[in-house]
Amino acid sequence: MDPQHDRLRADSFAGATGWTVLTTVVPGVGLIRAGHRALGNLVIALVVGAAAALGVVIAVHREWALALVVNPAFLRVAGAGLGVVGLAWVGTIVAVHLRVRPLPVRRWQRWAGFLMVVVLTFAVAAPSAVGVRYAWSQADLVRAVFGGNTAQMAGTVPQVWKEKGRLNILLLGGDSGPDRTGMRTDTVMVASIDTTTGDTVLFGLPRNTARMPFPAGPLREAYPDGWYDGYNADDPLYFLNALYEFVPEQHPGLFPDTTHAGGDAMKAAVGEAMGIPIDYYAVVDLAGFERLIDAMGGVTVNINSYIPMGGSTDAHVPPKQWLSPGPSQHLDGNQALWYARGRYGSDDFQRMSRQRCVISALADQANVPNLLSRYEAIAREFQGVVLTDIPQEDLPSVLNLALLMRSANIRSIVFTNGVAGFRSAHPDFALMKTQVQEAIKESYAKTPATTPAAPAAPTTPTPTPTPTPTRSSRTTATPTPTPSPSPSETSVNVRSVCAYDPVAAEEATANPPYWVK
Repeated sequence: MDPQHDRLRADSFAGATGWTVLTTVVPGVGLIRAGHRALGNLVIALVVGAAAALGVVIAVHREWALALVVNPAFLRVAGAGLGVVGLAWVGTIVAVHLRVRPLPVRRWQRWAGFLMVVVLTFAVAAPSAVGVRYAWSQADLVRAVFGGNTAQMAGTVPQVWKEKGRLNILLLGGDSGPDRTGMRTDTVMVASIDTTTGDTVLFGLPRNTARMPFPAGPLREAYPDGWYDGYNADDPLYFLNALYEFVPEQHPGLFPDTTHAGGDAMKAAVGEAMGIPIDYYAVVDLAGFERLIDAMGGVTVNINSYIPMGGSTDAHVPPKQWLSPGPSQHLDGNQALWYARGRYGSDDFQRMSRQRCVISALADQANVPNLLSRYEAIAREFQGVVLTDIPQEDLPSVLNLALLMRSANIRSIVFTNGVAGFRSAHPDFALMKTQVQEAIKESYAKTPATTPAAPAAPTTPTPTPTPTPTRSSRTTATPTPTPSPSPSETSVNVRSVCAYDPVAAEEATANPPYWVK
């Protein structure tokens, strides 16, 4: 028996166990104890150096780290490298244990050592395998959603929006139900984000906005009076929500070099109406929105009035279920979908107001642990639900802004028919442009983001069925009052208007709409 080899062995089985566990935590230490001093020191140096470099990059140049996270080639290589490192780590654990355990080995020690090594190698191999899978899933996601996009296709020059200080993204919710031709973008919002602070203004446009203008160029030549048939401003085929589908259909030659014709048409019209350049757009298919929210683990919102789940106002069919008032209610995908789009007995203004609350809530809960724990499900659903023209080269900067938004101020204007000079059938676009600029100026005011006091732990609402209403119970539903901006303000603080209002909730509970009784 080699005396040198004997000196490397631990004095006891407990000592060998300790060195094996330590090898699992810091593999280089076990290698040194096993007699491979140079290799052990090299491994320790690599681990410490990599951790330090990663910490510096994240702290000082977060966009560099994000650039790697959205680079498919790097992700493929990193995934493969992580797999190799995991296998080498597992081999090191086994080798160190065999080298340092004392001889002779008793039977119980052999079995105890075997079980310990199995557990420790699994503790290393499982995260490595998950990391490999996540890296390759991320590569597939980036290629599928962003891989074909270029700045030229988006109509922008990379990073120019950084120089002008704001990034404007058009957010669309598309509905392509069986009763409709093509996709109708019933949700139309613009997020205007300060590229330094992440402070954001959300602008909501009604789906039935008429006469949408186009900037000078081929689109204006094709539609000199805007998106309008010239006769009837109430024609649904010429509402804002029909523009995405029908402008490219009517004039396909105006979009020869793009795979985002509908998005380009919407960007041009909404940007011209608001007086701000729209850099990118993203459309979420509402048919998949429910699955995406479920993949994210749901969303937590405050509810200050009864929200219908289903029903048809035109057909006089009341909803059979609803969401009841309450603070911090955790909604699943189906409930979140109806929270965002339910409008039985209400109007588009209330619906758009709730939609901005969903956006704010999703931004607040988009933390790293939550995203990582559900990453595969989120990535799988995201690919089939979201369409965007954000170029891959701009993605790190956009993600960095998304992280800033979690602690930033979020303000909002919901353009509402008959309110503040806005008329859906005949909008005053000059007034709209003025209000947009005023809201952006208000977002620069250094007022702290309003965060509601933390209520009780989130509750999961149970949709409540409604009994068949009697004729005597038919009363008009009382809309929940929405906080208005102060006389000197054009916009409102989103976290304030989306906070739980116990007075409004109590009033709604005391005077429910007829379909709740």
